[in-house]
Amino acid sequence: MLRQLLLTVSDVSRYFVSTVLQFQIYRGMCRAAGQYDVNDPRKPLHKCDVYRHPEAGNLLKQIMSKGASQPWQETLEEALGEGRLDGSALREYFAPLEEWLRLENLRTNEYVGWNYDGDYCKRSIETANLQVFGGYYNDANHQQQYLHFMKLLLSHLFIFMVCNVILK
Repeated sequence: MLRQLLLTVSDVSRYFVSTVLQFQIYRGMCRAAGQYDVNDPRKPLHKCDVYRHPEAGNLLKQIMSKGASQPWQETLEEALGEGRLDGSALREYFAPLEEWLRLENLRTNEYVGWNYDGDYCKRSIETANLQVFGGYYNDANHQQQYLHFMKLLLSHLFIFMVCNVILK
């Protein structure tokens, strides 16, 4: 179980890094293609289309051609002028959605977050007629569900922590 959890943490870390890099490289490709300009509201990142733009393809080719011959930080620095992992491209891409959600939550008076309402979990367990053995519910698929839950939880926590560190 511990080995699976450690592998899960490793997988989640790789997934997180690859997702942030994906958006960072995408932003670089959009800049190279002239499809994105941070100072031009008519060219936002989320509307960038690099299809049939050889400049974008050449940038990707430059990055991919290095393979594992040098650290990824050096490859990123050479190609994009950014030598470290940066979550700002991901935030820029989803900025319109984030703004819409913020305004929609204000409009509908939604509360974002968690409200503690006492022993909700205890009442839910009793209502579902479940018994708790050693901290686990008596569910046959619990181990798989637990690992899936841990993957999701760790990935979201990791993304939240890194984005907060990067953006501060």
